Amino acid sequence: MSDPTYAIEVEHLAKTFAGGRVSVLADVNLRVGAGDLVVLVGPSGSGKSTTLHLLAALMQPDSGNISVLGTDVTRGHHLDRYRRIDVGIVFQLHNLLPHLDVSQNIDIVMMGTHAHHAERQERIEDLLERLDLSAHRHSMPPQLSGGERQRVAVARAFANHPGVILADEPTGSLDDEAAARVVELLREHCAHGGTVVAVSHDARLTAAADRIVRIETGVAVEAKTLDNYEDRITTRQGAAR
Repeated sequence: MSDPTYAIEVEHLAKTFAGGRVSVLADVNLRVGAGDLVVLVGPSGSGKSTTLHLLAALMQPDSGNISVLGTDVTRGHHLDRYRRIDVGIVFQLHNLLPHLDVSQNIDIVMMGTHAHHAERQERIEDLLERLDLSAHRHSMPPQLSGGERQRVAVARAFANHPGVILADEPTGSLDDEAAARVVELLREHCAHGGTVVAVSHDARLTAAADRIVRIETGVAVEAKTLDNYEDRITTRQGAAR
């Protein structure tokens, strides 16, 4: 495990709920290289979001191994720092703090880092401009539309320049112009050596992906290769190449 060739390695991942009575993931194996944008697709309840939450160390698997940027996510320590610094997470329901304004919702994830106040403010302004949110810097989340809250969640995920972005439906409620801004940010992140794993059925995002992985009945059963990207997905029937 932890081949430096890959930013993310997942081996034989399994997850159940309801005391083991409900199997969500049975045997997921996945390797993602640095600089790649991978989109997870599949039917509702197939385990896409669960896979993302396991990668983010927001829950623990029943069995299997996960390594992200060399961190053993299944048995590692200091995972709060991992979630803050190494990965940026875009939640499907945004998870913004309602008592903080837009700028503060982004700034809060940078507190506790070595970034000074002026540096943090410069980063916030850049992200707000990139995502067309500058006019809302002092707005409170309840005052924003769903699409605006989604873009704030994207900005927050990018705040600490993480190596990996994990995004659950990051463009689902956006109009074409706003979605294009988010996709551009994700592609730029990959162009600079970062990695993105997103859950999405949005054709605007899947069209920009290097690879599309289908999760079905708890197993990664299909990988679609784009732009001559080498297929590195494993299933019950095969091993990674």
